[in-house]
Amino acid sequence: MEAIIYIAHGSRLSKANGKFIDFIKKVMKKASAPQQAYGFLEHAEPSAAQAIEACIEKGASEITVVPVFLLPGIHANFDIPVELERYPNIVFHYGKPLGVDAIMVDILADRLAEAGFGEQANEAVLLVGHGSRVPEAAIEFEKLALDLAQKLACHVHTGFVTTPTFYHDTVRNLAGRKIFILPHFLFSGGYTVKM
Repeated sequence: MEAIIYIAHGSRLSKANGKFIDFIKKVMKKASAPQQAYGFLEHAEPSAAQAIEACIEKGASEITVVPVFLLPGIHANFDIPVELERYPNIVFHYGKPLGVDAIMVDILADRLAEAGFGEQANEAVLLVGHGSRVPEAAIEFEKLALDLAQKLACHVHTGFVTTPTFYHDTVRNLAGRKIFILPHFLFSGGYTVKM
């Protein structure tokens, strides 16, 4: 029997986890697998392991795992695959993070417009991501910034919360300008609150 499991990071804020659950329940309605579940890597339940085990107990022998992350990184590239190795008798199909897509660029441009960005000379855009030790994540993030810059016809600065270049350093470098800080996170959580 086939199943689909959606795995997210998880937040210390239950409201953020609730937003993920609401979102995934909408996604589940569009999928046709006989079993579907979701799990979190940290800070919330069900855990990824609990979701996998629940599907296996219900007879799943082939599971598609969807990492619900914006970009590749430690969790999507390593942590989830290591978790899957614990189940050698199950056939897993592993998806990719959302990545860089024209839809993402459009969403970011819309968010800037909603915030009042007018492409004026004294305005600056700062795209802020989590940051990762995986170089591929930074490459994808910079590509997203370049695609957004092309759409807006202006420079898009970048910064991260957990790795250099830190966003607050970029903010200091842009002193004197009206800065539109654009968080690139799936849901509001602890990092967006700190910003």
